[in-house]
This record gives sequence, C-alpha cells and structure tokens, in this order.
Amino acid sequence: MRVSRVQKGIVSYLQNGQVEVGKEDLFVNITLYRVSGDLVREFALKVACKYPGGISEALQDLMRNAVKE
Repeated sequence: MRVSRVQKGIVSYLQNGQVEVGKEDLFVNITLYRVSGDLVREFALKVACKYPGGISEALQDLMRNAVKE
C-alpha cells in the first residue's frame, strides 16, 4: 500500500505527541479508491442508514470500534 506524504505527516504528527490521540480536533477528509458501487450502496442501505450522520458517521463508528480492539 502506498502512503502519501500527507498520511505520513499525519502519522508523524500524532506519534510525536503534538496531538492527544482520541481528541477530535484533527479532522481529515478521506478518499476511498477502488471500492465498488455495489459495496457502497449495500453499506449505505444496511449500515449507514442507522446513523443520523450517514456514511461518514458509520465509518467513524467502525473505525473507533476497530481501534478499541
């Protein structure tokens, strides 16, 4: 997987303790590549519809749960 300079900068920024991990004051926009339209549609219909914030909120919840483990 290729990591961009921006991604490396964010990781470095977090690892150097400049931001407390868990604080929600560092927002980033994420672009997903090579995700099928069918998968996005199915995710929206089955998962994201349960969240008032839609797909963005559903993905944030999945990410929070994944890092807890």
